[in-house]
Amino acid sequence: MKALQTNYGSLALRSPIILGSSGITKAYENIKKADQYGAGAVVLKTKFQEPLMAHSPTPRFTIIHRGGKDYASTTNLSYEQGYEFSIDNYCEEIRRCKQDFAIKIIASIGCSTIDHWREWAKKVEQAGADAIEMNLSCPHSDYVMGRLGQINEMVKQAMPEVRQAVSIPVFSKMTPQLENPLITAKVMEESGSCGVVAFSRCLGLDLDIDSQTPILHGGYGGHGGPWSIHYALRWISSMYPHLHIPVSGCGGVVEWQDIVKYILCGATTVQVCFLVYTYGYGVIEQLNQGLARYMDKHGYATIEDFRGNIVPKIKDLTQVDREKTLIAKVKEPACIGCKRCTDICIYDGIDFTGKKALINEKCDGCGLCPFFCPKGAIHMVHK
Repeated sequence: MKALQTNYGSLALRSPIILGSSGITKAYENIKKADQYGAGAVVLKTKFQEPLMAHSPTPRFTIIHRGGKDYASTTNLSYEQGYEFSIDNYCEEIRRCKQDFAIKIIASIGCSTIDHWREWAKKVEQAGADAIEMNLSCPHSDYVMGRLGQINEMVKQAMPEVRQAVSIPVFSKMTPQLENPLITAKVMEESGSCGVVAFSRCLGLDLDIDSQTPILHGGYGGHGGPWSIHYALRWISSMYPHLHIPVSGCGGVVEWQDIVKYILCGATTVQVCFLVYTYGYGVIEQLNQGLARYMDKHGYATIEDFRGNIVPKIKDLTQVDREKTLIAKVKEPACIGCKRCTDICIYDGIDFTGKKALINEKCDGCGLCPFFCPKGAIHMVHK
């Protein structure tokens, strides 16, 4: 397999794939599986200062399927809380894992006071953690649910204190629920963060329309899914030229191609979470293999050979070509006359001759009809 090693700050990882902080990284047995299947690192389940956030309701997960065959989404909505036991138990888990496994262990802590940030950072370092991820992003935390700008203030206050308290790398995880994530990423860098994790999940809500009540635990929950990758790619590609610290991409990974996309947009590592909940720890191996095949295909020897490659190719507002050069064309033998295309064409750009679709002069070249044709009978061509 191609060499997948990468450096996440000062951490040398065997793979850019990191298991994100959650129930899949909560204890020794979970870390054992992550190590066995080749993850580069794990971010342990977050230990929060707030005692209430150590207790999860049951059930706390649901999968929401919405829409029909051609227009649908899958969302995981959850209310999973933090590490259940004491900070001393947390540190003991770190010690056991470091003793038995080669995988890098990143402790995740979420505190409300500066004293606790300093104290807990020192504790996890003494226990042997390779790094710390400051959780300022959990969708259920006061930092996210509080007033605008509170996260930036917390970073400015807490990050220098934590960096001063320990010698291991300290990363900071951000929520996507920000006015401008690039500004917060810069605040994290300027405050001493060794890397930025973008992103945690958003707060979401779903409801039962008959009982007229929120589903699951009865309130807001973290929601994510395959759809969430596009927001992360947008902002990571914007961060890449402006930051001098690594970015760890997080959100929406469902296949190895998503790992490649994150790296092409500038991510140094990619965090995976709900994919493991869905298919088990064996998917880590599949992601590594897919990434290695991609590197072989394109002749890349290292991750750095293609990291950020897409960024210079992203066009801004003034660079987008607005000339209408393409129109739709029907491959007549494949057309079955179902009229799916005419139902959706807002330009009235499709006629029917007998039982076959025919593109007329009103076609605006929008590009939508090829995606909805059930037989793939429509494609775009130059005028």
